[in-house]
Amino acid sequence: MKSPLQNHEKITRKKSSVGKIFKVIGILFLILILGLGIAEYVYRNEKETPLYKIQQYLTYSKEDWANYENNKRILASSPAESSITDVATPAPESPIDTLMWENAIKNKDYIPDEVLAEIKRYKARDFSKLILAENKPSNEEAQNAIVSHYKNEVSKLLDKYKAHIQIGTAYNAPLQSGEELTRVTAMVSAFNKERGNLGNIQMPLNVIYDFVQYKSEPNVWNVSDFSQNIPYDYKLNKDPW
Repeated sequence: MKSPLQNHEKITRKKSSVGKIFKVIGILFLILILGLGIAEYVYRNEKETPLYKIQQYLTYSKEDWANYENNKRILASSPAESSITDVATPAPESPIDTLMWENAIKNKDYIPDEVLAEIKRYKARDFSKLILAENKPSNEEAQNAIVSHYKNEVSKLLDKYKAHIQIGTAYNAPLQSGEELTRVTAMVSAFNKERGNLGNIQMPLNVIYDFVQYKSEPNVWNVSDFSQNIPYDYKLNKDPW
């Protein structure tokens, strides 16, 4: 039979062993955190940092990965610098959600004078001559054109929010040069499964663009600044987040 002293020594050794195990685990955990922190700092200018990749593997669905891989493919096939040259013309104004502002006015909310003036100009626009486009980009083609134009600036946003681009009603737009085959103007918005309509998320992604096909590549859509006024697309922007 072991003496109380021997039992005490045995318990002490067990506690010491457990303490050493927890100490080793704590050190390994600290090394892991430091390693991730250093890697994040070293690769802070890269699109895909170690922490970002971990977040992808933990949260991405099959559809998110497919969208991510498509964006990578578009970036890889695009030239280093965009070949699109925006045409210098009198700038049209973006469509306005007048229903939102009218509700704010009814509620007697404060509306800045410049917003009221913008709403007045919007209501004075003539959309009667607009012609619906029979040939327009699909959602995927619109996203490919935008990603190709902005490169990592927009692809990173789409990857971060697990979002994809949808295009709304498109209207024929006047051609800007003899090299153009088709030009249409349409609103776009970013969507994901969790939140639905995300709008334009943040700059540089805009809410409206011209989409252009050139004679040299008749099956490829490119993106350019919008060249005409079109009405606000309530169908596309239903239930914004």
